[in-house]
Amino acid sequence: MALKQIAESFQNDGNFCQLDLKDIGFNGPTMRIETFRCSQPINQYGKTKAGTSAKALSGVDHLTPNSGSIFRHIFSVEQNNRMKVTLEIRETFNEEGKWSILARDLDYESESFGTTMQILVFPSSETGYYLSYKVLRNKCFPLMVTSPLTTSINEITNLKDISFIMNQQDLIIFSDTINLSLFDEPNEVHTKMEKVRKFVQNFYSWTQNIKVYQRFGDFRDKCVHDGTNLTGTNPKLASEYLLIRAYRSSLTFLGAVFDEDMYLSAGDTLVNADFPLKRDPKPGVYTPFLNAYFLDIGIYKLGLDKVHSDYGGVPMKVAPGSRLENGTQPIIDSKNANVTIANLAALFFQPQILPLKFHYEVL
Repeated sequence: MALKQIAESFQNDGNFCQLDLKDIGFNGPTMRIETFRCSQPINQYGKTKAGTSAKALSGVDHLTPNSGSIFRHIFSVEQNNRMKVTLEIRETFNEEGKWSILARDLDYESESFGTTMQILVFPSSETGYYLSYKVLRNKCFPLMVTSPLTTSINEITNLKDISFIMNQQDLIIFSDTINLSLFDEPNEVHTKMEKVRKFVQNFYSWTQNIKVYQRFGDFRDKCVHDGTNLTGTNPKLASEYLLIRAYRSSLTFLGAVFDEDMYLSAGDTLVNADFPLKRDPKPGVYTPFLNAYFLDIGIYKLGLDKVHSDYGGVPMKVAPGSRLENGTQPIIDSKNANVTIANLAALFFQPQILPLKFHYEVL
């Protein structure tokens, strides 16, 4: 893919709230992520370049007391000159390293429209993690959702706000809990993950849309950021280290079950393959976390911290700064949450590096 960044916009803290990519080499469709930290108020930075407001995207999470650690996203792909929304995603983290992720199928042409995957991930010990994967089926009449959003998704589709899905246990059609250790061998990981990986194969369109989302995330870690809203004596320099955008946790944990090219490419399997390009391992999804926490590159840790940690409060201040920009301390610290992604990305996709296991330390 010859992806090129063709549009971008930023929220109060200087992080991306929209990123458009297009495969210019093959005249492919535009792909768009719109993403807000839910503490983003309605102001000059409270709308994406396309026109989706923070309030419409955040739904019931907008400006709630915990909104500084909640991210809401929609992913859309160009179809017939319109941006068709295919996925809605909600991510939350806490300072202990826990992630809660909801990913809903919003493709009106999909047989599983309205179906949601709920993922819970948290450390169970210094070298262990507990994972829960649930699939909840909400049968409803499919309606096309397009970007930009003109109102909230629940008002467009009559689906309940995605944050309410956690309370609808009667909708569960699949559930599995998994205990992983950083000492697990690749075949042990595959065996433990096999049940959920087989189940999602029942959802062809949803799976294909998530793979497109993964390819978007594989754009690598060098998106162009012009320094808008950044503080410090050299905001242009600071922009060079904003390597990541907020939706990396969903990319990692969805890729581990929906994208066989990613999880079957784990370790050295591609090196000795007869036709390695038959698989698309998409390393750009997760390598920034491995570089930060396994190669111990401090500036990359600061870039991850800038994107995930909450510095702006509720409502989010304009240009609140960060450790990277001016040495300020976060209100909600994401370092353990970032380590969770790094450790599990290594276990899922690059297990050969796990002798370098990272332990929780002060950033």
